[in-house]
Amino acid sequence: MSVLKNNQLFSADKKLNDLSNIKEFINIANSRLDAITSITKNSHAIAADAVTAMICENQDSVNAKTALNTTNKMSVCLRDGEIILRIVAYLLISNDQSVLEKSCLKDLKNTYLALGVPLRNARRVIKLMRDATISDLRSTVDSMQGNKKFLPDLISETEFQFERIINLLN
Repeated sequence: MSVLKNNQLFSADKKLNDLSNIKEFINIANSRLDAITSITKNSHAIAADAVTAMICENQDSVNAKTALNTTNKMSVCLRDGEIILRIVAYLLISNDQSVLEKSCLKDLKNTYLALGVPLRNARRVIKLMRDATISDLRSTVDSMQGNKKFLPDLISETEFQFERIINLLN
């Protein structure tokens, strides 16, 4: 069936095909948003696990003789870890790269230096959070129904955003 409208020929089949593409686009977008929402919902656990793992790897970081105000350092790392995860989630949704310039992350390095947090430890925590976030994305998407073709791109974008934040600490 064809319809003539404004000197253009529209096919009913093409219209149905376009609706199918729109439905698929919406389903993929909703699935992607659900996966990204998972990052925000699990940000506290991801950050806490990363800080704990880094401390287990670097026992000197809590040595009473070399670590002044260890509680303050840990609380700052936990707070910043959650902020970083929320910013990564925002970047994955909006792709607004200027958020890193507008956020407190641009001064992250100076904050850690002022507190005496070794930058290698801070970078390690962010790398651990990156790995946990990607694992969380995979498990969230694996439990979903429907098209999961967006996952490789989402993981690649996630790795890219974490690398940008890690580079702020170099």
